[in-house]
Amino acid sequence: MIADGFTTEAYVDLLDAADDGGYEFLTVADYLATPAEDRPARFLLLRHDVDRKVRNAARMARIEADRGIEATYYVRTGTFDPGFVRTLESLGHEVGYHYEDYVRADGDLGEAHDRFARHLHLFRRYCDVETVCMHGNPLSPHDNRDMWTAPDAPAFGAYDLLGEAYLSMDFVDVTYFSDTGRTWRDGALKIKDHTVGDSAKAVSVGETAELAALLREGAVDRGCLLVHPERWADSVPELLVERTKDGAINAVKRGLRLVRPPATPSSTS
Repeated sequence: MIADGFTTEAYVDLLDAADDGGYEFLTVADYLATPAEDRPARFLLLRHDVDRKVRNAARMARIEADRGIEATYYVRTGTFDPGFVRTLESLGHEVGYHYEDYVRADGDLGEAHDRFARHLHLFRRYCDVETVCMHGNPLSPHDNRDMWTAPDAPAFGAYDLLGEAYLSMDFVDVTYFSDTGRTWRDGALKIKDHTVGDSAKAVSVGETAELAALLREGAVDRGCLLVHPERWADSVPELLVERTKDGAINAVKRGLRLVRPPATPSSTS
């Protein structure tokens, strides 16, 4: 086994820990489509943002499917491939659009929604899309979520969507953990990867082994895990590359924190 908290082996152990803890697995669409009183008493949402390395995402999807787990995969336009999203759906997973149209439109609301509509139409030619999730670009001063919270912005229903993974979930009820920054701990490395609105978090972990122990104990009744497939290595060379890449990106993020405050969606300002 490769000694690191972000490997395929470590991820398998995380899934086994959730199973040991008695969690039911929900997709984001399942969560949003089910009234709060009808949701399981203990559940876990597995959310994957496919920013790079489609092969890693496909490997992770098969591991989950072999265990009867359904997860949500948010795919960017740059990682979109008809065969890939069809494979995800055939394995029982939810596919969503990992949008970045507001940043690409440099904050122009009308252009952002024009882009969003075109991309959503493309996705829906090959798979069902019921939920979306923003991609957080730490280098941009814009936050993609602002395309929904700005005055006169269209509602999710205008696109026949159940909602958005950050904006539509109750993070008082659901405890959010993310591997952004190569750590599960909240803080300066998660520039835009943060919940919106009211939230509550009574527990915090940094390492994957700590999170696995937390799940085995059932210490959190309802949780959401954001896992970026490209971060989880399957070999020593890949592990070294990803460690180096994450280290460089984290250095840039720390620099950005010094020169400007973190951007937040207009709904929280």
